[in-house]
Amino acid sequence: MRNANRSAAGRPLFLLLLLSFLSVLASARSAAAPVSADTNAPARCAAAIVSQLSGQPGFTAWKTGSPRIEALGPGTHGWLATVVGPKGMPLGYAVVYAAEDGSCRLGEYGLGPKPLFDTTTLRLALAAGSYIPAASSNAFRAVKHYIHPLAAAWEVRLEKETIWLDAKSAELLPISNEVQWLSAAANEPYLPADAGAVADKPREIRLLTSAETFDPYERLSWLLGDKPFAPQQDRLIARVKAKDRLVYVAEPLGDKMLYALSVVGYQRWQSGRLDVALDMNGQRFIPLDSLTKINKGLFYR
Repeated sequence: MRNANRSAAGRPLFLLLLLSFLSVLASARSAAAPVSADTNAPARCAAAIVSQLSGQPGFTAWKTGSPRIEALGPGTHGWLATVVGPKGMPLGYAVVYAAEDGSCRLGEYGLGPKPLFDTTTLRLALAAGSYIPAASSNAFRAVKHYIHPLAAAWEVRLEKETIWLDAKSAELLPISNEVQWLSAAANEPYLPADAGAVADKPREIRLLTSAETFDPYERLSWLLGDKPFAPQQDRLIARVKAKDRLVYVAEPLGDKMLYALSVVGYQRWQSGRLDVALDMNGQRFIPLDSLTKINKGLFYR
């Protein structure tokens, strides 16, 4: 009888412990689950953005293409949509973000057969630098890293070393490890403003022809003490329309590396957002607001 009473008395405690355990387990499962159950959000965002841009001059080839979705890299909240034509050749790319409210946001985007994080461009660069015996070799492992448009890189792990290359040009970067990369880039993961939402509509686009473009190193304005060009939207647009020289210079990795890129166009949106087209293995459209926030990001005439 005494044993039965002890057993009965212990049941509430056992049930309490069991309920506590189940509660902790449920909380752990909830924390591990993604915020959104819509796993098709990146594909929907990419399809909507590609469809919208395909109606713009210069982007009409995108009407025959389809977006190929890839994760942008560890620690980011975006996806890379490479627009592939009917014959499998890249036509361009777009970086897309799915916001928590379900809306789609557009980051940077570009035109040309050498998109962001293009494996063919990477393989050719590795072979040219004798890091691999041939472009077809698989003697390496590549990982994408993306903080903002000019802090985007391949981390390439080889048999005896690890090297870092620019995600657009595949140019070798002065970085040797991830700690150094994060320290050099010194920035938070990039997320475009609401102005990049799909609900926004393009207002005007202008692109220089190949005959109208120029070499950004013809005049080293940033070394000659020239005063930087103040990039107010109207002034920048007027300069592009007049086909006058304009160069964007930045040091996203500190003084370890300098980018000097020709401004070859722009796209303006009804919301007021202005995307500047830079000549970098094709036309690369980056929001003006992002360019001015990058370390030592300045324009020169």
